[in-house]
Amino acid sequence: MSKLKSLSCVFIFLSAILCGEPWGKDVDLVHKKCAVVEVTKCKTPLFGHLGEGLIRFHQTTISPADGPRSNFIPSSSQYMLDAIRKYGFFKGFSMGCDRLMRENPDPWVYRETVNDQGCRMKWDPVP
Repeated sequence: MSKLKSLSCVFIFLSAILCGEPWGKDVDLVHKKCAVVEVTKCKTPLFGHLGEGLIRFHQTTISPADGPRSNFIPSSSQYMLDAIRKYGFFKGFSMGCDRLMRENPDPWVYRETVNDQGCRMKWDPVP
């Protein structure tokens, strides 16, 4: 019985790696069309490229499997990515960390908007 559980876990893990697609309710989120955003270069190339790569890994691999959890539009990972591109790695990273500290469902001083699913979200773009 233990071997059967181990084999099923290995099968699920390998199928997740090979397919690269999430399953369940999160599949709809992956295939949605997103607004085209102008991509700018980061002002700090070495750390900026490393930070952008780590954020992209989170957005494409971890977040689809774990599901959306942000109470903000744009999401905290996208906010940090935009801040790094606009202000450079160090200031953008600190702005993103500040945003993560404010990530909670409590009402706050931000403008509110409604997302595609009809949920109320906090609107806080990069200044």
